[in-house]
Amino acid sequence: MKKILVAMLAASMVLGAMTGCNDSETGSGGGGTEGGSSVSAEGDSNVNPAGEFPIVKEPITLHFFAEADMTEEALSDLESNKLLAYIEETSNIDLEFTFLSYSAEGKQQMILSFASGDYPDGAMMSWNTMLTKTELMNYGASEGIIIPLNEYIDTYGQEIKNIFELRPEDVDAITAPDGNIYSIPRFTECGHCMAYPKMWFNYQWLENLGLEEPQTTEELYNVLKAFKTQDPNGNGKADEVGLTGCIDFSGAVEYWLMNSFIDCKAVNQSSDPRMFLAWIDDQVQFIANKDEYREGLEWIKMMYDEGLIDPANFTQTDDSLLQQVQSGEDGVAVVGGYTVDHLSMGLDFNNVELASQYHALPPVEGPEGVRYQSYASPAAQLPSSGFVLFDTCENPEAAFRLADWFLGEEMTYTLHYGMKGYGWEEPEAGAKNIAGGDFKCQIINLPADATEEEEKEYNSYKVGFLTPTADLKERRDGWSPAVSGEDDPLLNTEYEARLEWETQRVEDYYPEVSLPNNVFMSEDDAAEFAELRLNINQCVVQNTSMFITGARSLDEWDAYCQELEGYGLDRYVELYSQAYNG
Repeated sequence: MKKILVAMLAASMVLGAMTGCNDSETGSGGGGTEGGSSVSAEGDSNVNPAGEFPIVKEPITLHFFAEADMTEEALSDLESNKLLAYIEETSNIDLEFTFLSYSAEGKQQMILSFASGDYPDGAMMSWNTMLTKTELMNYGASEGIIIPLNEYIDTYGQEIKNIFELRPEDVDAITAPDGNIYSIPRFTECGHCMAYPKMWFNYQWLENLGLEEPQTTEELYNVLKAFKTQDPNGNGKADEVGLTGCIDFSGAVEYWLMNSFIDCKAVNQSSDPRMFLAWIDDQVQFIANKDEYREGLEWIKMMYDEGLIDPANFTQTDDSLLQQVQSGEDGVAVVGGYTVDHLSMGLDFNNVELASQYHALPPVEGPEGVRYQSYASPAAQLPSSGFVLFDTCENPEAAFRLADWFLGEEMTYTLHYGMKGYGWEEPEAGAKNIAGGDFKCQIINLPADATEEEEKEYNSYKVGFLTPTADLKERRDGWSPAVSGEDDPLLNTEYEARLEWETQRVEDYYPEVSLPNNVFMSEDDAAEFAELRLNINQCVVQNTSMFITGARSLDEWDAYCQELEGYGLDRYVELYSQAYNG
């Protein structure tokens, strides 16, 4: 689909006229402190107390930056969008938006507006435009453009206080060193995202060869040998690949395998590279120069040398991996196991015959009893930002109440799937979810043969760019129906239920502590840490691949460790430790 063109800030796409809280173009900006004034004891007289609707007694207008992954046609239809109309009628707040590019450029557009002083009341940020914790400190504590939310939380917070009661650790995670909360994040607790990557392993091949699920590194080695030599796909060809992965996302198989020797958080994004840090003996420690890491390399190299790990793992993209897993003639599987985040990053979920063969393999136990699943806890997953208010907003109380409303359970379902009765509905009483709790959100899918008009009507009840939301694990469980076992047909039709069920297979192996990739640092420390992290990450990734493939001998291990020291390893650990420990 053709994506919306970037809306220039000087001539932005908005709903209605370019107005803000004060019905003017924008506020004065420039880092002043007049806007977002403290909440009085009585609060704003036009704003109803927490939980009461409408949010404001007399209508007002709020204007936000937003990041929208929508077609031009969909954006042009927003004035008739029924969900936006429902929100405006319920709150008494007219919403207007300046849309940012759905890319990293969108964030830069927003930051440039800070310099010009031409920015709206706040921002509803998604994944591409989220500000880092360092940027929150810079534009909040230092510049005064982003205003603290503490007093609004105290006076008007209802849903966010409920979240804090359930997740007290989240308070510390979003509180800056100066004691202020500058942003309400997307409380995104994706259950299956806690275990990235997974090893998607071919259990049909195990059954075909009469083998048991491997529990140890030795058993995994023996199973892979059988996969390579005993024709598990039954096509009479020696076309089987043992293990494979890719260089994108969290797809490198070597880091999943390393968790049999040391806690190795394998998650990686291009904008957020691996840290190679873990919580060991009650402190932050670097792992990629430890004896356990070298022992893991020796074992993985042995597997590689015997042809059990595909060389393509070290060079191919996720698109190439997808083609590789699906490359067998007549749909015959050719890959024994592959590492990616989602099952469907390696195959078409609608190809039931192929997709049903693969399940998440629990990590295997190493020679010293180590057995970790790469893990990102809910607090570690917590994005740095999602909703902020700027010093230009003259109705911050109302704006905060709007964001707090979005954090409620029913609004979480609504902002994900559309209005109740159109995008989702309540299941039958007593229905259970994947975790054994109440199944609360039955998703209503558009029929495959829906007409263009029906599709347009269906989409008119949903909006994909409003934040924040609170995808607590209990709520995500709430939209995944219960599964009776591995033969349940739902596993081949309900993708969310499949992912959550597969995650249950590996969750017993999470480490006790999951270090977050994003912590509060000063601007200077953050810049220093980013440079250290880039150089150290590149050194580890390159040498890990070379040690495994034989491009560099493990006899040069000590020299490699010295190279790491030369990149400022001690300072790297020190900076992170100081920030993490507060």
